[in-house]
Amino acid sequence: MYRNLIKQSTMKTTKKYYSKGTKFLYLFILLMMFYAFPNSSYGLGKKEKQATKANDEIYYSPAGTYSDWYFPADKTYLSLEWTFVPVADPPASLAAEGLLHYYAYNFALVNSSPSVGGGYAGFQTNGIFKDIQEGKVINFSIWGSNAGKTNGLLNTGNGESGGVQIMYKYKWVINHKYHFQLKQGPSGTDSLGKWWGLWVKDENTGISTFVGEQRVVSHINGKDATSWGNHTSMFGEDLHWWKTLNGDKKYTDRSVFQCSAMAAIAITANNGTIKPLKFTNYTNSGKSVTGDNGFKSVNSIVTIYQDSVNFGVQHNLGTWASPAPNYLKKNK
Repeated sequence: MYRNLIKQSTMKTTKKYYSKGTKFLYLFILLMMFYAFPNSSYGLGKKEKQATKANDEIYYSPAGTYSDWYFPADKTYLSLEWTFVPVADPPASLAAEGLLHYYAYNFALVNSSPSVGGGYAGFQTNGIFKDIQEGKVINFSIWGSNAGKTNGLLNTGNGESGGVQIMYKYKWVINHKYHFQLKQGPSGTDSLGKWWGLWVKDENTGISTFVGEQRVVSHINGKDATSWGNHTSMFGEDLHWWKTLNGDKKYTDRSVFQCSAMAAIAITANNGTIKPLKFTNYTNSGKSVTGDNGFKSVNSIVTIYQDSVNFGVQHNLGTWASPAPNYLKKNK
């Protein structure tokens, strides 16, 4: 479930570049890459070195960042919390290309299925809603949700999730702490399911914002689905892959991938009373990618910083001329 959500990430915004089959092929490729070796190098990856030795032309695609948290399996989770800290925004040139970076936190209801009960919420640097670029937004979807309410943008027929998409314009500030909470929404429970609401609070200003709520059936395949599972995750995604997968754009210099960074701290459940037992972190840096037309490219290099004590992470997308500033180290 979580891997599927990571791969599907911003497919709702994909509209021009590739066929549906191509998109899902790429998502499958990312699934197979998820065990990729942790990123700690700014040099050439193994695949790049092999290509260099063979004197092959190297074309680059953007790499992704992935983290997983595991909570105790014997608990019932009625709320999930996480705090995102934007460390660096991408330059305006990324949006000028019609592209974006997406940092999302992933979750799934107990007894969820591939089509119902999984979801994500997070920051998109240039949300694209029904072909219109909206700038900084919070993007929130739960697979198979059957209704939604928000003061933001509402898509009740989202083709990616088979449910509701909420996009909320939100101008975050670098180094501010944004505390998210996912719990039962104001509409409670009715005959068609349970409403799940998303709130975000800027801890620097104290301003709390209700992003919206989505309703999901209370039973999936005959089993209770009114609480959250014990496994959550996060991904960082660079939408340059829209252009690189099939070679519509051929990049021989990985510095074209604009950089940004997002930290995730204070990962908890049940109003902050339960912390995860462990976490893992991966990137797919240096992995070979093949589009459905046979075009081959190599994922560029991205990094993840981690706090092994508090299970905080910082995902660093794009190509940094020097290592990204380390929020975790500066704020121990």
